[in-house]
Amino acid sequence: MQGLIESMLNHLQTMNQAQAKSIHLKLHSSNRVATISKLQAVNQVTSEPQNSERKTGAEPQTEVQADVKSASEIQNRIREPLPLPLTAIILCGGKSKRMGRPKAFLRYEGTTIIAHIISVVGDMFQKVILVSNEPDAYEDLGLDVVKDILPYRGPMGGILSGLLVAETDHAFVMACDMPLVNKKLVRDMTEVRHGHDVVVLSHSQGLEPLLGVYSKSCIKPLEESLFAGKLAVQDLLGGLDMITYDLEEGTTDGDALPAFFNINTPQDYAQLLTKSTVQPFPNRRRQP
Repeated sequence: MQGLIESMLNHLQTMNQAQAKSIHLKLHSSNRVATISKLQAVNQVTSEPQNSERKTGAEPQTEVQADVKSASEIQNRIREPLPLPLTAIILCGGKSKRMGRPKAFLRYEGTTIIAHIISVVGDMFQKVILVSNEPDAYEDLGLDVVKDILPYRGPMGGILSGLLVAETDHAFVMACDMPLVNKKLVRDMTEVRHGHDVVVLSHSQGLEPLLGVYSKSCIKPLEESLFAGKLAVQDLLGGLDMITYDLEEGTTDGDALPAFFNINTPQDYAQLLTKSTVQPFPNRRRQP
């Protein structure tokens, strides 16, 4: 490959400057296309006499910048092959006080919510781990179930438990009550994980810390926060290298629920089943 590049550079020296602005070599490796722009070759070609009418500096610079941007856009569209080199951690803890029954086993789309989530994202990752205070309840799913090392101490304990047993550097963390998470959202969020401790979903209503990518570097901060009695995930995020994945407005149609919709109450569950906003019943009738 090095010999090919050197041969191309030698050939460039015989070309005129207009022909040598940018040459792209497409290298096929592991089903990916790497675009290499030989922009420096322009300076290596024997230069022709400068035309006094031609603008120097600004115009060529614009062309070079546009070309690099185009190459960058091509690279950004390249997807990692499946399964992704991450562990999926699905948090199944919590007492479901407001719902009155375990949310993971609510019926949805002909199965349970937890089974539906696994069917959507399960094949996208190297491994899927469930974190629960009642691991026996999830035996039939055929997945590894990790018991929360700090039972009923909130989701931070579940995230820590999952990261401690994960065999990958990053983990995609989500709660078991978010059945509308889709493959595209998972793809988009995992792509921006490199170089950061956490990637968290952001939308017009705030952050979703239980829908994000967490790296192993979060283990120590999680331990310190938990043993200090600080159980709010939002407080933890403030001390980490965090970026947000901003969910664009208008990504849902009409009354469709957003991908980050989670179920906490019977009203939320009814809203999920009807895929529309459920108005609470008034406390009393209006007087005519």
